[in-house]
Amino acid sequence: MARTSRKPKHVELSEKLTNRFAKLKPHSQIPSARQLSSTYGVSTMTIRQALSSLQSDGLIYTIPGSGTYVSGEKLSKRLVFVSFSEEIREKGMKPSSKILKAERVEVTNKKLANILQIPVGDAAYRIMRVRLADGLPLAIEDTFVPCDNAPGLLDQDLKTSLYEIFKNVYEKPVVRADSAVSPILLDKQQAGILKAPVNTPSLMFTLTAFDMRGRTMEHCVSIKRGDKYDFKFSIQA
Repeated sequence: MARTSRKPKHVELSEKLTNRFAKLKPHSQIPSARQLSSTYGVSTMTIRQALSSLQSDGLIYTIPGSGTYVSGEKLSKRLVFVSFSEEIREKGMKPSSKILKAERVEVTNKKLANILQIPVGDAAYRIMRVRLADGLPLAIEDTFVPCDNAPGLLDQDLKTSLYEIFKNVYEKPVVRADSAVSPILLDKQQAGILKAPVNTPSLMFTLTAFDMRGRTMEHCVSIKRGDKYDFKFSIQA
C-alpha cells in the first residue's frame, strides 16, 4: 500500500495558526516567532514560512519595530507599503525632503473632509514637499493631515518621514492605506520642480493612510517621475 503523503510542516502549522488567530480580536498582537517556535516545537524557519503565508493571505500584518498583529476586516485589496524614506534607504540612497508649503488650513471641500473624517470647516495641516534621493528630486507630495490626529505637527521636522513622526511622536503608526495610481505627463510647473522635461511620463499616487483604529492619518497626492522612480508593493487578497 502506498504511503499517504503528509502536508509540509509549514502548511500544517499555517492551518493551526489560522484557527488560533481567528479567535483573537482584530489588531491583537501575536506571539513572536521564537515564542511560537517553542509552543509548537518547530524551527523558527518553519514558523516564519507559516507566518509569511498568513500575511500573504491578509490574515496578519507586521509593523516594523513593533510586532505582528491580526488583521481586521479584510479589504478587497490591501496595500502593504513602506515610507518613501524607508524605500530609498533600502536602495542604498539617502532620502531628503524640501518643504514647499507647511500650513494650517480650513477644510472647506466636503469630499476631502469626508476622507479626513472631519467636519467641513475643521482644520488640517497641509504639507507640500519635494522628496529626493541622493539629492535627485523624485516626487512632489501634497499632504493633508487632520490637526486633531497630530497636534503640533508643524513643529516637527517635516523633512523626515511623516510615518515615523506618526509612530514615534504620536504613537499612531500607519498600518494600512487605500491607494490609486494613474499615469500622467508632467506639466510645466511639475517639471520645473522635479528638474525634468515637460511631458515626462510619470505616476500620480492618491493615497489615504490609516492608523490601527481606522483614523485617517494622511491623505496624499504624490507625483513621481516615471523615468527615475520605480516602486514595489504587494497586494493581499
